[in-house]
Amino acid sequence: MSEQPQIKKRWVIALWGFVYVLLMVGIVFKMLDSRSQILNASGKQRELQQAGWDNWTKHRRGQQASSANQSAPNLRGTLNPQQLLEDHFGICLAAILLFTTLIYGVTMYLFCGAVLGSTQGPVTLADELRAAQDAHSDGNAPRQKWEH
Repeated sequence: MSEQPQIKKRWVIALWGFVYVLLMVGIVFKMLDSRSQILNASGKQRELQQAGWDNWTKHRRGQQASSANQSAPNLRGTLNPQQLLEDHFGICLAAILLFTTLIYGVTMYLFCGAVLGSTQGPVTLADELRAAQDAHSDGNAPRQKWEH
């Protein structure tokens, strides 16, 4: 009887593991594809991308013009997406994989806890105290000293 839930649990964990591997392979593939598109881009495409980045940074500066702690207004953004994928590809890939793994792990933990967890409901402090008193009244548990 207890073998059936164990088999179900193994299949669910195997399915989550398979989905995780597919997710990681997909992320690595898309990052490599994006990097190759940027590295193999023509000069005209690079100019268009840089012009779009410059327009976006000018727009952002216009929105932040009222802030008191703004740096020099003619400061050009130095880490645009092109530079990130050219110069810092490994860091970007590691960060994406790390945060995706964390989010996936929490989601899997919550899902498995909800679906495969105990059906008894949460254990309350009163239940724990009652169990501890029952163990002490049986005399099987070692006595604790409460006096200081």
